[in-house]
Amino acid sequence: MSNQVKVWSNGVLAAILVGTVTIAGCSKSNESSESPTASSSPSASTVAATPKTEEPYELKMLKAQDISKPYDPSKDAVKQAVEKKLNIKIIPEMVDVQQYKTKLNLKMSSGEIPDVVRIDFADDFQKYAQQGAFADLTSLINEKDTPNILKEVPKEVFEQAKVNGKIYGIPYQGGPGSGYRWNLVLRKDFVEGMGAQVPKTLDEYYNLLKKSKAEKPDVIPLGGYTAQIGQQKYANNSFDHIFGAFGVTPGYFTEKDGKFSNYDIDPKMREALLYLQKMYAEGLIDKEFATIKEEQLRVKLYSGKLLSWMGWWSTPNDYDMQVETNELKKNGQLGADGKLADQSSQPYKYLSLTQSLVGTDGKAVAPAGAPFGQMHAISAKTKDPKKVLAIIENSLSPENQMLTVWGIEGEDYKIDNGKMRVVTDLIDPKTQQDKNGNFRGIQSYLFAPGLKGWPRYLESLPLRQSQALDVAINNKFQITDTSNYLDSPTKLAKLVELNTMRDSVFTQIIMGADIKKFDEFAEKWKSQGGTKILTELEESLKKKSGK
Repeated sequence: MSNQVKVWSNGVLAAILVGTVTIAGCSKSNESSESPTASSSPSASTVAATPKTEEPYELKMLKAQDISKPYDPSKDAVKQAVEKKLNIKIIPEMVDVQQYKTKLNLKMSSGEIPDVVRIDFADDFQKYAQQGAFADLTSLINEKDTPNILKEVPKEVFEQAKVNGKIYGIPYQGGPGSGYRWNLVLRKDFVEGMGAQVPKTLDEYYNLLKKSKAEKPDVIPLGGYTAQIGQQKYANNSFDHIFGAFGVTPGYFTEKDGKFSNYDIDPKMREALLYLQKMYAEGLIDKEFATIKEEQLRVKLYSGKLLSWMGWWSTPNDYDMQVETNELKKNGQLGADGKLADQSSQPYKYLSLTQSLVGTDGKAVAPAGAPFGQMHAISAKTKDPKKVLAIIENSLSPENQMLTVWGIEGEDYKIDNGKMRVVTDLIDPKTQQDKNGNFRGIQSYLFAPGLKGWPRYLESLPLRQSQALDVAINNKFQITDTSNYLDSPTKLAKLVELNTMRDSVFTQIIMGADIKKFDEFAEKWKSQGGTKILTELEESLKKKSGK
């Protein structure tokens, strides 16, 4: 379990993470090509005239496809429904998903840019935007002309997506399951058994751990584990809920009035480390937190030896079942096959998930991932960039998103008693076709950014996953790293080294080392590249803002 790519258990949602470039849109018969949402009141003569049917607008695209599976866009029922509903004609050029980036770069270099491309922000988008490959949308993105787009992508996110102070594309994430999405997880049955409640503040949490230590001496109050092999993440977020209550989170850069700093050297981090040191000395933190891996933490959880830990949002479902399995086994009530039926659509029985613990000031911070990783950009060579933007704008209406994200109502999804249910047995897994011989490219032809989730997103998940992700994505204390999307050569060269030094020093302090080590670390952090990183980030922010 890590903060990297997670595997969806829901078959349909696996398509979310497939690297498909998506096109969808809407064109009204009275639209002007001069404005994305332009319309005018018809005169009497116009009303009397026979309405002129506008020809479908053609959009060329490069579509990534898993070539190991059969697919024919001409027989895609969802594609055809999107085209008819939105009055567009999609002309896809198919490319193996594994070769998509290579193929896209070849097209970009040769000037054969598709009308709209979905492209990684970090390298390719910024490079090609500065070369003039994409249409400048700065004056076209506004509350009057593109309300749907701004509803999906906040203005502050557009600020992060700017290149030299201009907007050249629309940020895209594809759903809120990526990035940091951690929850504090507790054994609910243990908490209730002690006559306690799920804590909301750091003080309440500390008192709960103290109570557990006294009443359940064989249970570890707070468990932790080290990062996965190859990652440089401090204790894999094990103490983010403690740090967060002090208003800090390891590794994140902060910015105020154009000046940058980092939480690793913040005085509040010093306070948080002293608090963790006290907890460790009192036996409230697992003595093995700095050496064990997640697998060993799970053993402690399953065997009833752990009260609480910080967990990735999607794991509690399986963990809850494992805890129940062991409880039934201990009581001799487990079935002969030793397995439980799938309980993903049932409420949690043994675990409780909660958001950030607040400090004495009633506030907290929680690490969230970068708001987007890709961009939808319009080619500067497309015949009518304003028209294409109008297509994107209209495709983001709630009704049109339901079609482009979830497919055809009554076929790809159904609404039962007001709740959406994704149909999972519509496609033959061998032929990838429905009973009528149609392919169904769900989420293949869309623009929905997904930064906040797609329409009825949580409903599409089994209950336990929905509950866990709901807690994670709706944590009001989430912050993002302000260095996201900014350039700093020194950060690329030195950050791993600085993080490794931090991890070592912080671990030593938690285990009892003199707090002076923090002060020494802060000075080394600055002198060994940190100060230069901050300067480069400030310069990059000015450049991005066009200053």
